[in-house]
Amino acid sequence: MPADSALISVTAKVSAYYRQFTDIQFAQEAAELIGASAAFEQILSENGLKRENLTFYAPMFEARYKSITELIRKSGSSQVIELASGYSLRGLDLTRCGDIRYVETDLPGVIQTKLGLLEEIRRHHAIPPDAQHVVTPADALVFEEIHASVASLDPGERLTVLCEGLIMYLSKDQTEVLARNIRRLLGGFASGCWMTPDFTFRSEAANLSPDRVRLREAITGVTQTQLDASAFEDEQDLIAFLGRLGFRVEVRSQVDETPSFSSLKSLGLAPAVIERFRGALRVWVMTIDS
Repeated sequence: MPADSALISVTAKVSAYYRQFTDIQFAQEAAELIGASAAFEQILSENGLKRENLTFYAPMFEARYKSITELIRKSGSSQVIELASGYSLRGLDLTRCGDIRYVETDLPGVIQTKLGLLEEIRRHHAIPPDAQHVVTPADALVFEEIHASVASLDPGERLTVLCEGLIMYLSKDQTEVLARNIRRLLGGFASGCWMTPDFTFRSEAANLSPDRVRLREAITGVTQTQLDASAFEDEQDLIAFLGRLGFRVEVRSQVDETPSFSSLKSLGLAPAVIERFRGALRVWVMTIDS
């Protein structure tokens, strides 16, 4: 992970903050337990930002989360590893509701907090521990660590590799290391895919609203990392990069894959907000030759 990865992990609370305005399972509890609102308010106050000018991010985070969950369900994969999972509780939700093995990885500090969070939510909802749900520290840029984290999974079955909200904090070189690690990991299983909504294009950066630019500048200040240093020039540049590493690419719409947008009602937002960002809300699904 990047040198200042402990700082970057703070952004997991920003994701948790926005997910609390949705009907995503356990999202409100998770945000409260990790102090997501306080962390977000600190970012706002230190950078002169107004919460009410940034509510449009909630349906964007909702689409990102729900579309990936829906694609996992549709894929038929019984095994998932999520890299840099942050404080998402997708693993808890999917393992209690279906026959799926789910491995979550992140940096040690995040995992320590995550384990406490999971313990509290399991206790509150009387959900027993489940061997199908593994939460373990691993650096997504160190192959040996992510390979060790899937030791409990069956190499004879399909594997889905997921990262959500990671690549925008990496450099271009680190993105290639990540992609090579995932390609190598998938090669050890019968089949599988890599899902991520994280790729960005420089050709779209000029269209960001002033409020989005200011929040991104604030996040850059908090993380001491330039956002989207990994950005590709355009879609053709990305496809060429992935093709060189042995991936076939399919692009899905986050909006079309999202069953419902509960944050619109909870925040009093118009459906037009979603349409405004439709073109930029994508999930890339990469497969390799068996």
